[in-house]
Amino acid sequence: MSKTQDKKSTRKIEHAEFLWSQAQMKAALMQQMLDTAIYEVEEHKEELQKQESWPLIEASMNERKKDIETFLMGEKDKYLNRIGATSESTDV
Repeated sequence: MSKTQDKKSTRKIEHAEFLWSQAQMKAALMQQMLDTAIYEVEEHKEELQKQESWPLIEASMNERKKDIETFLMGEKDKYLNRIGATSESTDV
């Protein structure tokens, strides 16, 4: 492989790793915000359980947890595809 192709491949990998780290940081921030909200809900759980909206609050918290996991797994797949595509092009 030529030096130009090596540099191009290296840059693609570095970019994929950068995007993956950004996605991880975004997911961590979302998780931190959710944890803060869950803490607040837990502090006032007794009062909130008396309200009709409690099942909605609970469902919403669970949904947000799933959203974070889905986001992170989707970004991981994108990362692996970027790395895989780069590896395939270097085999030629």
